[in-house]
Formats: sequence, structure tokens, C-alpha cells
Amino acid sequence: MIFKKNSDTKTPPNPPQQWGGLKGLSPHRWEANSNTVGFSTWGILALFLFFSPYYIKAQSCNSSTFQLNPTTQNRAIDWQKFPEFSLPFSVVYGGPRFGDTQRLPLKHGFSHLATFEGADDNLPKNQRAIVWYGVGYTGTNQPWESIKSPWNNNLDGYRAKWQHELATMPEVDLLVPDIERQIKSNDSILILKNHPTTPVAYRSLANNSFITQYKKDLQNLYAEAFGFTKGNKSAQIGGYSDAPILNTYINIPGNSWQKWTTDASLLNFLLYDFTSNKIGGEVYSRQDFFSPAAYYYYDYPNPLAADYLAYLLFQIEVNKAWAPTKPIIPFVWLRYSYVTDAARKFIKPFMAEATAIFPFFSGANGLWLWDDPTLFNNNENFAAYEHFIHGLYRLSRYKDMFTGVYQLVIPQPAHSYVDNRKPIWRGVAKGTDFLVAAHNPYAKDENEVVVVEATYNNWKVNVLLKGYEVFLCKFDMTLLGNEPSQSLVSFKIYPNPSQHDLTVGINSLIQQKANIEIVDMTGKIVYQEEANLQQGENTKSIKISQLSGGTYIIKTLNASKKFIKE
Repeated sequence: MIFKKNSDTKTPPNPPQQWGGLKGLSPHRWEANSNTVGFSTWGILALFLFFSPYYIKAQSCNSSTFQLNPTTQNRAIDWQKFPEFSLPFSVVYGGPRFGDTQRLPLKHGFSHLATFEGADDNLPKNQRAIVWYGVGYTGTNQPWESIKSPWNNNLDGYRAKWQHELATMPEVDLLVPDIERQIKSNDSILILKNHPTTPVAYRSLANNSFITQYKKDLQNLYAEAFGFTKGNKSAQIGGYSDAPILNTYINIPGNSWQKWTTDASLLNFLLYDFTSNKIGGEVYSRQDFFSPAAYYYYDYPNPLAADYLAYLLFQIEVNKAWAPTKPIIPFVWLRYSYVTDAARKFIKPFMAEATAIFPFFSGANGLWLWDDPTLFNNNENFAAYEHFIHGLYRLSRYKDMFTGVYQLVIPQPAHSYVDNRKPIWRGVAKGTDFLVAAHNPYAKDENEVVVVEATYNNWKVNVLLKGYEVFLCKFDMTLLGNEPSQSLVSFKIYPNPSQHDLTVGINSLIQQKANIEIVDMTGKIVYQEEANLQQGENTKSIKISQLSGGTYIIKTLNASKKFIKE
């Protein structure tokens, strides 16, 4: 990665005659588009020849304390290959346990269990989460369950069913009633106009009035279910997929981001206040958190597959915009959803890892990892779970960045990526630290290389991404350089600590002049000179015996390092 002071310059450098490296790529090989630069296949070798030391350094930020070797065994998840770790979020495990009696998910990033083994009978309430299926069904062919109608239902029968099921349910911290008995389109609502269970008085209404009546009455029925749940269970309640903006995949760019976040006509009508034309109502107020469902539909190489991450983050960001005070805990699935040829197949490893990391950079307060229980017995490889766990583990190494006072750095709404198809990055700033996550779901293949410019205030870091890698690294902003040059490959100093002489090694891409500065901890420049650098390795010795003992920063070109004067 390359740090430098932020600048508005987006023009690629003029290439010299020699071939190789960033400066040696032919002009027509650059693809400059705002904050990323892509390289053709033949340019990758040149890029790595010059940047491999820097790239390896970048990757050291991402590495775990072990190399992930996903399980090759069917029907197995090897939890114990990971160190035990935790996260400051509500992360619910709803996947298969395969006989786990040690509650291993709770030792590896998850805070709640939603699938239970026999040894979990005494699981504490604060670690228990449940999806309550079938809330809208009584088995008596009520209009709500058969045609999604709010009219002429036996509410006493529903209340009796709810009372029985809630009474037999263990105490739980997070409870998600799964209702899903809502007609979403106006045209489909009108089909009910002549249904025999529809009140006669409503059948004569004008179409718009009939649609509004349906929405109001269905909202009341949903509110009845949520209110009954809250009255009979001391749990945090969030309806499955009953978020302000309903999950959508292919029409995200159909509206501007401003319209998505301000136009009340786009709201899920269950969470719409009909009297004030804004978000609200009883369904809104009776949910403690929102759980949009962000499942994926398309597998690579389908051209829509690459929108998976933008889609996930859009669900978080748009609902957070409408309900900033309500926690957002999305449902995610490690399989493709039911509507394509990829249905029920496990998603790509990089998708699983990115799904575990990126939501928290967009403001999610947790994740609910769900799986269809009917698939638990499939004799297949569940390695996708280990990639997801690996993503959580990597994130846990920086969990302090998400506690106390911190700021999410979102350069553009996820909505935008569906159109511009650029690599996605998000950041978290806390104190002098800057945590960056970056991923290019739109890569042409595993070998495409792009440079992503991640910015915060006046500083930026250029991150090199190869293929579909999921980048995660924390940077110390006090060490960022302030020169606009990108011509440094590596920079080292030794010995450190030192008493008399400090040796500076600079590997320069080109022949150039460079300022070398030593700055004390107050920001005062205590040494400065201009050095003539040759292309390649340069070594310079600096006498530091005159400096007082303590910690200093030495800067040159776009890099800085700390050293100690003994």
C-alpha cells in the first residue's frame, strides 16, 4: 500500500521508455476511473516485479495466525482450527452443528445460537436466538395464510396458536417472527378486490382507495402479531425481512440514492405512517431491530453475480438511513437463493469471507447466519462456513476499532457500485488508526490487478488488489507521508534502536530527488536534507548522535517509519 496526502490528481503518470512497473505501462493499458486503476494481464508481471515487496507487506496485514486449509470432509466444520475469539456485535449462528456439544460457535465470533443440540438445554438466555416460523399460519386455511388477506381472519385462533407456541418456547434474547404474509405489489393487491372473503364495503372502493385500505389493515394485522409477541416474551423482537426498505436485487439503480433514502413512497408499507407520510406506525415501533434478508441469487460468471456485495451493503445502508436509531442485523446465507440454477449451491469462498467482514463497515450491528435446516443432512462439503468464520476471525483482530468512539468511512453509497462496478472499499477511523476493507467483486478474473485509493480527511492509502481477494488492514495515520510521489517501492531503516548512526535504505522506481526528514513527537523537524536517488536500491547513513533520546519519525517520499534514539 502507498500512503500519501490526498490530492485531486487522477491522471496516470507519463510512462518512460523502459518497460516495467507503474511507470512503464503503456498509456492505453491504463483504465483510470475515479479512484481505481486497473492493469491488463501483461502488465501484472511488471507490477509485481516492482511492487512485490510492497504487496507482500500489504498482505501481512491480512494474514491470520495460521493458513486456512478448508475442510475436505463432508458434513464437517472444523471450528477448532481457529483460535478462540469474540466480536463486539450480535452475530447469530443458525447453521448446522454436526453434533457439537461444546457450543463452539460461541467461542469463535458468534454471540448467539439459533440451532440447538441436546447439550444446549441450559443455554443462557443472552446467548439464545430463535426464528419463529409459521406466525401467519394456523392450519385452518385462514385468508391471511391462504391469500395474504387481512380480512375475515379468526384472530382468536391466531392468538391461541401464538400463546401456545410462545409458552413452549425457551427464554430467548433475539426473537424473529417469520410472518411473510404480505402482498407487495399494488397490481397483486387488486386481485383481492372481488375475493369472497373481502368485505363487501371494500369491493366498491376505487382502486387506489382499496390498495390503501389493504395496506392499512395488513399493517394492523402484523402489528397484532408483533404486539402479542412483545407482550408474551421478554426478548428483543425483529421481524424477518420486515425492514423499512424491502430486499431487492435487480432494481437498486432504478432510483437515486437520495430518492431511496427520502421518498416515503418507496417504504415498505408495513412501516409507513399513513397520517404523516413518513416512516412509522405500530409495526415500526414494535420492532427492536430490523433484519433485512440479503441472500444472493446469481453465481459467477453470471454478470449479475458481482453485485452481491453492493446488494448486501445497500440493504444495510438504506435501512440505516431510514431508521438510524434501530439496530440492523441482516440475515445472510452461505448458499444461493432459490430462484436460479445456482439455488442451494454454496457461494464462492471469497463471497463468504467478504460477507463476514463488510457489513460492519456499513453500519450493521450484527449478522444472522441462516441456513435451511432441511439441508443440514446433505452429504456435501460445508467449507463455505470455514471461510465465513475466517472472515470473522480476521475482523476480530481489529475489534477494538468498533468500540468506543469511531467513525465509519463510506466514500460512496453501496447503491453506486451497481452502476459504476468499481472495487468496493469501506473504512473505520478511530483516533489515529484507519482500518480499511477492500474487495473487487467486479474483477475480470483471479489475476486482474487494481489499485484502490482509500481516503480519509486529507490522507489516502493506495491498496493493491489482485483478483477477488478480500483486503483488511489497519494503518497508523501518524505515519502517513505527505509527498505526492508514487515512486517508492520499499523503505527500511536500521539499526533500530540506534545511538549514533541510522542507515536508510530506499528502493526507488526512478531516478529522482527526495526530501528526508526526521521529526520528533511534537512535530518539530530536527533533521532535513535532499537526497539524489538512483533507480533501484539506495543506502544513506545519517548521524543522529546529536539527537536527544526518544522516539522519532523519519519520512521520505510517501513513507514514514518510527525509530528510537538511545
